[in-house]
Amino acid sequence: MEEKRKKNRGFLKMLLIMLLLAVAILAVAVAVRAKQEGGLRALWRSIRGVEKTDEFFFENVSGGAAADMELGLAVAADSGLYVYDETGNQIFSCLYSWQEPALAVDGGYGAAWNIGGGTVIFFDRKGVIKEIPEENPIVSATVNSLGYLAVSAEADGYKGVVTVYNSLGTAIYRWSAGSDRVLSARVSGRDELVVLTVGKGGSRFVKLRLDSEELQNEYTYPGLVIDFAFTDSGITAVSTGALIGLSGQLQERWTYDYGGRFLEHYCIDGGLCAVALADYQVGGGRTVETVSDGGEVRGTLALSNDPVDMDVSGGSVAVLTSDSVAVYSDALEEVSRYECGFGAGHTDIRADGTVLCAGTFSAYVYGKM
Repeated sequence: MEEKRKKNRGFLKMLLIMLLLAVAILAVAVAVRAKQEGGLRALWRSIRGVEKTDEFFFENVSGGAAADMELGLAVAADSGLYVYDETGNQIFSCLYSWQEPALAVDGGYGAAWNIGGGTVIFFDRKGVIKEIPEENPIVSATVNSLGYLAVSAEADGYKGVVTVYNSLGTAIYRWSAGSDRVLSARVSGRDELVVLTVGKGGSRFVKLRLDSEELQNEYTYPGLVIDFAFTDSGITAVSTGALIGLSGQLQERWTYDYGGRFLEHYCIDGGLCAVALADYQVGGGRTVETVSDGGEVRGTLALSNDPVDMDVSGGSVAVLTSDSVAVYSDALEEVSRYECGFGAGHTDIRADGTVLCAGTFSAYVYGKM
């Protein structure tokens, strides 16, 4: 009998150890999902596989901008900045009268401004970090996930100037563009700045370190480059006639020519770029193509409806049209589609895999965890 009790105690002890191990594994999963995808609520949804039902209602953003912000929403409207949590509740607002509101968001940091205006609102999910005055008309602003803000502006005596701020909103670097006009600038990590300018010789990239005034590298493209983004292998630049792949040292690695087609939309994330191209300037012949950061075409998709907006994230592509939003693989094979007929003008693939579509007065979230 005593031997049987010992066996029972041994079995119970083993069972307890297994239960504790299961709890530990679940705790790790909770911590990882909480950090990456919005906490316990996101984890519970992923276990249940339920549809997201988040809704956001906000001020009129006609002509403005909206962007996903860590499963919440940031809106730059003609009346100012509004930031909401993932349940649709407003966290804070900052009232301004803007004619051309613009917005940039990366991770938990954001910047909002009026194009041609003189103030950038630098913020995170908690509130305004700093309202940064700019003595020159603002052209553009970007943020990175570490909280570095780069503001590009016109300047007297120069065609442009870039000022870099740290996550506290303190100016730490300033660079003047000489005879070229500054279009945009981005900070890579904590110590490198890449600036895009345009002049008589075409479009020019310059790379600088934030601890030095010396130019590190430069590259000139004979056409008009309108934007760029950092990728897994360097930089992908978007011109009016082609995509250009650059190394981290601004050496040209590849180009992808549009073949005479017209660029309508583009988006870049990590190792993938998606472009919407049209055969004619007005109407007809529209396709979406995905290109890797090695210059390889991954997929081609003919569209029956005109694209309104696109987004790329984690190897997935979201294409918003007038009546629906569809999610595709990197090879442009359809994964899911949702009816979206409320007049949305912007779409984002969120960190939890759901898709946010924002319109003039509201935004909705579609998809399963």
